Amino acid sequence: MKKELLFVLLMVVTVSCWAWQPPKMQCLKLMNNNQRMKMAWSSNGDCIHFKTYYFYINNILCDSLSGHVGQTQTFTLCDYGSKDINNIPVAEEYFCYIKAVDSTGAAFYSDTLHSINITVTPIANNTMARLEWESPTTVLDNSWGSTFDIYKKREFEPDFPPTPCASVPNTQFTYIDTSDVCDALISYQVSITNFYGVNERCPFMTTIATAHLMDSISPSVPMLDSVTVTSDNEVMLGFHGTEPYMMAFIIYYVNPNGTIPYDTVYDQTFWIDPVMDPSLDSRFYRIAAMDSCGNVSALTDNQQCNMRLMLNSTDACQKSASIHWSTYTNLLNEILRYDIFLSSDMGQSWNLIGNTTGNNFQIGNLQFNHDYLAYVRVVNNGETITASSNRIRFQISAEEAQDFSYIRSVSVIDNHHIQIKVLTSGDTLPFETITLLRSENGTDFEPFKTVSHVSGTKEYIFYDSLADFSRHLYYYRTYLVNECGAEVAYSNISHNILLTGENNAQTNLLTWHAYENWDGGVSNYYVMRKVESEELFNTIGDVPPGLQNNYPDDISSLYESGSKFVYYIEAQENTNSYGFDETSYSNYITLIQPPSLYFPNAFRPLGANNNVFKPINSFVSLDGYRFSIFTRTGECVFITTNPQEGWDGRINGVVAPMNVYVYYVEYKIPDGTVLEQTGTVTLVK
Repeated sequence: MKKELLFVLLMVVTVSCWAWQPPKMQCLKLMNNNQRMKMAWSSNGDCIHFKTYYFYINNILCDSLSGHVGQTQTFTLCDYGSKDINNIPVAEEYFCYIKAVDSTGAAFYSDTLHSINITVTPIANNTMARLEWESPTTVLDNSWGSTFDIYKKREFEPDFPPTPCASVPNTQFTYIDTSDVCDALISYQVSITNFYGVNERCPFMTTIATAHLMDSISPSVPMLDSVTVTSDNEVMLGFHGTEPYMMAFIIYYVNPNGTIPYDTVYDQTFWIDPVMDPSLDSRFYRIAAMDSCGNVSALTDNQQCNMRLMLNSTDACQKSASIHWSTYTNLLNEILRYDIFLSSDMGQSWNLIGNTTGNNFQIGNLQFNHDYLAYVRVVNNGETITASSNRIRFQISAEEAQDFSYIRSVSVIDNHHIQIKVLTSGDTLPFETITLLRSENGTDFEPFKTVSHVSGTKEYIFYDSLADFSRHLYYYRTYLVNECGAEVAYSNISHNILLTGENNAQTNLLTWHAYENWDGGVSNYYVMRKVESEELFNTIGDVPPGLQNNYPDDISSLYESGSKFVYYIEAQENTNSYGFDETSYSNYITLIQPPSLYFPNAFRPLGANNNVFKPINSFVSLDGYRFSIFTRTGECVFITTNPQEGWDGRINGVVAPMNVYVYYVEYKIPDGTVLEQTGTVTLVK
């Protein structure tokens, strides 16, 4: 029994001794230029007995962290933890420890952990710095990282970069750095990572040391990003330094004579060529960087050139334009594509209309006589860099849109055929063919005749010898087939003038269809008439347009002119927009008045009156007329075919004897029937 009690007491003492081990320091990290420190520790896992941790830096109490025994703790003081401590005392080196106090007030002290000191010594005329630092512990076991990481901050940088500038093995405690900034303060800090616990790590940082250094090393080669053309059609270079402290960039032209420096750019990463016209030429460029000490880098290898965009051609048939541009060379990450942009409002807005990997593009769906702007933009793989070409301005010529055909006149020529005169744009705008359409109702047109274009010819004449123009109206229209093979330039619709009429008692009534669709409109209709006794037509009437298009012709005074009256209508155009006026002729009509004859029964050749014997005729036609005089024995003494000619009573120039003579008349009536009339007349002396 005593042995068992002794064993229990021994176990309690053993457990108690293990449970009351103080925390173990794991890491010190100096931050914010030594204004803040982060402490990390590990504990023995006792979360019950320890009440408060007190943090000491250089034996100065800087902060504390409390838990609550027997209650839910606000912070776990066991296992692993860390604490950021602000406003730490200024010192060249730091040693830190934790005092742990339990609920009875008993204090337990952790081990003491020292910061790593670093010294920086300028060497080689202040162009290099020698860094030396201490080991954080006498033995760097496998809980420590395998390298020391070296951080570098130039005076113009607000804080240390997140990535180290160099690393050395954890067995090396020195490093020589070459200055890359001219006449500047350089700060250094060294770090090694301590791994503790499960997935716990702490970057163990040295203090910060500073040295004033000079730079004699040429800067790194800068990057020429792009050679682009601005909206003002100026060539602009975009570039950047691979190091952040470049003072200037030197611009070079590349030509057959070599690489020639042209300009130096300060405090900016772009440059506009003051003399280059990208619409006329292209030029290769290279650049170099210069740091604040005047050290100049090597030239860029990736010489680049502005893209020159050109108009190949326009196609009025397809309403399209073909463009071509020079290949962009040496684009970073190579070319992904070319984007094509088009503006129809002179650059106020742009539309992406397509892309390609080649150097040609066909722009379609364009409008005639509209100004367009276009440019091409190259895009690299990753879409991080772009460059634009010059802008080009173009339009599709409206020549094809200005093709026209116009029917000048439709006329019946000599009452034989219909003539259609057409005006076209063929003297300046060639086309393939012109087609004449014909319709008998003005709506349903069918092709009638097609002829090919004659170079330099604008006027074309068609003939319709199949038309029954004395009985019907015929409507005509034309169109062109342009050089694109499209039907264009449909003309106005015109028709013949159809004249009809009827004969009344000593009056002929004429009616005609008005001429339509002249550009200048009709100024007047002229009534033309020819009687049997005349060879030519004469104008007998002038009818203005807009009336009833009829005309009554009083022929009562023309009873001796024959029975046939031939008419046609002549329409005259007002001067039109083409600078001319036209004339259109109708068909002929013939109206016949019924003839009548009266014969006296005697005449006196030697008298003052009634000295010629002839029938008193009215509207007797010359066609088929014959008047003869015979003696009682049957001898013919007079004959004529002129209704207005009579017998003067003479035979062979001598007055015939007084006697009774026989007359014979033969003539035609309107239906063509030949009538005969015989009688006697007495010659009186």
